[in-house]
Amino acid sequence: MKIKIYKYIGLSIAWSMFSCSAILDVKPTDAIDASESLVTSEDFETATVGSYSYLRATSLYGRQLISYPEFLGNNVSHHGRVATLLTLSNNARGVHMTPWLTSYQALAQINMILDQLEKFQGDVKRKNKIRGQLLFLRSLYYHNLSKVYGYEPKVKRSTDRGTVPLRLNAIYSYDKSENLARATSEEMYAHLYKELEEAYVLLSDQPTNQAPFFATAGSVAALFSRVALYNADYEGVIKWSTIALESGVGRLSTKDSYVSDWRAISHPESMFEVEFKVDQNLGVDNAIRSDFTNRVDPEATVSNGGAPGRISDELYTLFEDSDVRKKLIVKGLGAASNDNQMTKFFSRGGAPNLDNIPVIRISEMYLNRAEAYAHMQGGESAALMDLNRIRTRAGLAPAGGLAEQALIDEILKQRRLELCFEGHNFFDYKRLGLNIIKANGTTFQYSDYRVLGRIPWRDVTTFSNMKQNSGY
Repeated sequence: MKIKIYKYIGLSIAWSMFSCSAILDVKPTDAIDASESLVTSEDFETATVGSYSYLRATSLYGRQLISYPEFLGNNVSHHGRVATLLTLSNNARGVHMTPWLTSYQALAQINMILDQLEKFQGDVKRKNKIRGQLLFLRSLYYHNLSKVYGYEPKVKRSTDRGTVPLRLNAIYSYDKSENLARATSEEMYAHLYKELEEAYVLLSDQPTNQAPFFATAGSVAALFSRVALYNADYEGVIKWSTIALESGVGRLSTKDSYVSDWRAISHPESMFEVEFKVDQNLGVDNAIRSDFTNRVDPEATVSNGGAPGRISDELYTLFEDSDVRKKLIVKGLGAASNDNQMTKFFSRGGAPNLDNIPVIRISEMYLNRAEAYAHMQGGESAALMDLNRIRTRAGLAPAGGLAEQALIDEILKQRRLELCFEGHNFFDYKRLGLNIIKANGTTFQYSDYRVLGRIPWRDVTTFSNMKQNSGY
């Protein structure tokens, strides 16, 4: 059976048939001819590889989902010497992350592969692996969309208009597009739980040798832990964090290896990581590295990039002198010689501005679980155990005698120090319904409509069931 595969050019603009290089954005050896049907295992596996490729877009992990939450939050103090990202740092109207278009392009492709997978005639284990990866990816794309455009279930405002449309059917022509409303946060999280549970089962007996660049049962459990945390489902967090930590995917950095692990091409802690090969380098203008430091690598003597995102004074003072994580902070070059800059992204791929992107690290699992235990009756000792694993690894003395809010506050502090400049800052305030004290001393209220991104106008005007976020 021959099928036509289309590239999704947004929900409301157009559909057009694409070539193999357009759909997958990879080399011909990783692509299939769109005029051929998805029949063999190789066809499906290659098309699935293409579904990962969208993650490299600058609107996703190529830049925005890592850099922008640090500017929208309060880890960054914009130096003001350039205009780059200044409005983002000021939480200006309409300036936000914009993952909508690229995510729905990826979701359209995933839906088509899943649709064709029903006719798969190959080995059942290979079919399960393909489906498990696609469900993991669909969950990752949808959770990111939900974080940007919708409220979390336990802290949503009266202005809540839902998350995003759950488009789960394969659509092969524009006139078949569904006029869907935005899923409620409860509907979205129920869907994520269902798909992640299935993905975990499908991948549970699969090898992990392709980790961290491809989904494994461990990375599914890790994503489930994060999703459950955003849902304030603390029992779920504990369950899935524990499964992730016992999966064998990744290893926890030691105090001695901590800095060198951030210089490795692939971070040893990564449970899931987006890979950038040399020919996929996004360049200085879009590099996460140049958002945070104007040193292109440890030996640099000449400024490279504007590095508007210096470390805020408030964040810097939270690092104790004995904290090994502080060694990742350097002074900038030239006009930025007094700026404290973060070097987690420091051309680790061996070429200027080339970095693989850790999406989920083992350290997050301990911090997720610690936060969950701290909210559970009688969970203080378990919370302290996970908290102190992060503290002592950083070179800090173990914490003791903490309970209730003081314990939660210390866990959130260590979370901020451990995961800073990895795309968590803004979202941690948002999922907790907290105001953000910005680096300039102003307060960005959780009740402000700008906490949510703006739905693209084409989709709001084309689909009658699509409602714009309040304030836009």
